[in-house]
Amino acid sequence: TAVIGLAGAALLRRLTGSAKAGTAAAGVSLVLALLVVPVLMGYWRAETYSRSVTLLSSPTPSFKERPPYDVAKALADRSLGDTTGDASGIIKALPSSSSYSTTIIRRGLFQGNESAQTLHPPLSGSATSKDVTLCDFSPEASLRFGGAVPRNNLQRAVYWKTSPTTLAREEDAITVCDGETPRTYIPLVKLALFPVPHDVPAGVAVYDGRTGALTIESSLTSNLPLYPKSVAKAQRESSQASGGLIDWVFNRAGWEDTSVDEGDPNGENRAEFGLATEDGQTSFVTPLTPRGSSSSIVALGVVQASGDVRTGELHPYSVYRLDSPRQANSTVAARITTEKLDSYKATGLTVFEIVPAGSGTWRATIGKDQNILYRAAIAADGTITLTGGQSAGTETASDSGKSSSGSATAGSLGDVSTMSDAEIRQALNKLLDELEKRAAAK
Repeated sequence: TAVIGLAGAALLRRLTGSAKAGTAAAGVSLVLALLVVPVLMGYWRAETYSRSVTLLSSPTPSFKERPPYDVAKALADRSLGDTTGDASGIIKALPSSSSYSTTIIRRGLFQGNESAQTLHPPLSGSATSKDVTLCDFSPEASLRFGGAVPRNNLQRAVYWKTSPTTLAREEDAITVCDGETPRTYIPLVKLALFPVPHDVPAGVAVYDGRTGALTIESSLTSNLPLYPKSVAKAQRESSQASGGLIDWVFNRAGWEDTSVDEGDPNGENRAEFGLATEDGQTSFVTPLTPRGSSSSIVALGVVQASGDVRTGELHPYSVYRLDSPRQANSTVAARITTEKLDSYKATGLTVFEIVPAGSGTWRATIGKDQNILYRAAIAADGTITLTGGQSAGTETASDSGKSSSGSATAGSLGDVSTMSDAEIRQALNKLLDELEKRAAAK
């Protein structure tokens, strides 16, 4: 930047013969350089990542169903067992085992984590404390992200063992129970300088929660999602450089996540969320919308998150163009609660998340808090098929929103001891609705 400013000043001074004009030109050139150089560097960085991105047509990969993120988060907060620490609140998906993980921070000065928490919510029904397992860190393993001083700061400990250009980010880290031993895996990134500075994978740091040992692996093969999520995000965003510099500057090329859809039920879990493929691998998946105000989903971004993670190697990133745009997730959620569940929206049911399943079909989960009561399949043409989340009979909702089979009615409860939890809730909600109507009429 300084060189550009000095060169501009020297050129104008030579042309005008005026030192004063040259000084003024130096200031103008410097300002222009400060404005232009960051823009060019940002574009070149995105263009570098875009070389690892491939545009494909449908069909998209098939993914296994998973318990919704919101249910796992609620379960984690309410199933801390006899621990005395504080929930970290950071929930990570382990798609290959249909589970989630998080950590509990030990209370006290300069302490590390107390426990690792593994969550196994069911695909349907109620998630309870029986779906949670814990493994404990030893007091000697006092390193953690966010530690107040160097002696218990895991990030700083990693930096002591790596090069100055290496970064360890909490958003990329994941903690799991390996039997009774908690282990924290930290996918590392480093700054590659050619052709422009950009982040690439730099191996994995592994922290043993029993012994406190910290090791750095230049490569690692695992079914855990150890590809740096921050790098996957940069690859996804690089599609915005696909139309050239001018289109990149004016935000009119490529795709972005569903942030423009404020009512998306996926909430904070709308980008780079983990799904298991049919062959057991884990992918980071992001529904993509066009640039601008459109919230229609037109593509799907996919990158393999498990398998081999090697220093300096980017995983190929695939963008699958959908044959036809899908409605925004918020619109689909509204259709489920109004068209298919009828009056149940007023009783507190929530659409937890809407994620791709395969063959053009997406899956939604519906329930309350830690209870999954219904699942919905959303076909490529927008048709929604609702099924009961509990075991006793399947219910398919027609376009009128009335269930066709397998559910109890408020007028004929029968033997309640033989009813499933879903049927009891359904009947109870109908009875409550009727009581509210009668009270309002009085």
